[in-house]
Amino acid sequence: MYEKNSDEKCYPASVTKLMTALLVVENCNLNDTLTVSANAVSSVKYGDASAGLKKDEEFTVEQALNIMLIKSANDMAYALGEHVGGSIANFANMMNKRAEELGCTGTHFSNASGLTDINHYTTARDMALICRAVINSPTIMNAISYTKSYSVPPTNKTADTRYYRLSHSMVTGKYLYEYCLGGKTGYTDAAGHTLATFAGKDGLRLICVVFNSTDEQRYIDTTALFEYAFNNFHRMNIAQNEDTFSFNQGLGLSAFGVNGKALSGGSDITLSVPDSDYVLVPHGLSFSELTKKIVFNNNVPSDDDNEENSSAVSSSGAAGDTTFAEIDYYYDGHLLGHTNLIFSERLSDDASSDSASVTGLPYLIDTDDSSTDMSSLLQEGHFFTVNIWLCVIVLCVIILALIILINIKKNRHNLRFS
Repeated sequence: MYEKNSDEKCYPASVTKLMTALLVVENCNLNDTLTVSANAVSSVKYGDASAGLKKDEEFTVEQALNIMLIKSANDMAYALGEHVGGSIANFANMMNKRAEELGCTGTHFSNASGLTDINHYTTARDMALICRAVINSPTIMNAISYTKSYSVPPTNKTADTRYYRLSHSMVTGKYLYEYCLGGKTGYTDAAGHTLATFAGKDGLRLICVVFNSTDEQRYIDTTALFEYAFNNFHRMNIAQNEDTFSFNQGLGLSAFGVNGKALSGGSDITLSVPDSDYVLVPHGLSFSELTKKIVFNNNVPSDDDNEENSSAVSSSGAAGDTTFAEIDYYYDGHLLGHTNLIFSERLSDDASSDSASVTGLPYLIDTDDSSTDMSSLLQEGHFFTVNIWLCVIVLCVIILALIILINIKKNRHNLRFS
């Protein structure tokens, strides 16, 4: 929706801990016990944010996660990294692998806390991708939106109860923002002040990442960007507005550029998109003004495949649904949303497996002798691109061959009467 220098590599400082937290919730049982190592205790220097941990001190993973996020404790980030990865080096490898899976292209992590290292960097765009995964974790979101004092009871090494408070000033503080869902702060001399913040209003959830700023300006900029977005954009449900795919069994697939194919008469299915998917569009823009890019799934299992393949699950999360294609929606070159085109049901038990298309896509039968390689199809708007020059060349060759044949016949005719 808005970006400035979004691909510039920056030191993220403690915003890094969002990635650490993501790996913790994805790889740990929150009730497991974490034991603090000597390396974790000695990993912080004077002035670094820490929880004052002691060697062999024990916490639940959930306690450790909350301490790391609420206090922004570097020693606890180290302890969690060791707990998940066995070592910080291996945990950093896990961080980098996960970042790549999330689509990050300008990111490399070397530690769990975000302390300055020349090999520890990311971009605002990449951190936003990481935050997009974080926002779906209730455990993390609860910690980074905690408005009360978080207490940790006495442990095996500490007799006192410890209390920690979140320092994000849009959650609780000078820049309190009513639509803020939580966030993570960061600071080092090299990174400057960094901030990742989540907000939600009228069903619209937003993420804002600010790097290399000042303490106050990061909050001012984040608030201004959220206000701009909420005042100028709205969600549009794809299923309620998409009319390209409103056909049922027995109807042709020419709308997809698949000539000579139709849905099998033995099938009882409907093509649809998940009800929960939406695009984010500027006010005043209609759904018909968006362009689409469709990439077909050539690996959809046909009905003679094994049971494991035939129980594929689509993005809608419903067992038995099968993804037919992935659809991206664009306006003016900007990606506004994504969905999957899915089959809502499988073939009936008495349907013949001979009806499966030669392309590997199920539910299709031949309506003539033509066949289509689905992997070569790409839709922009409502139109598919084809290799026009190849068609022209083939047509020219055919015409040239006809001209040669006609000339040969004329020459033979002239010889006979000369």
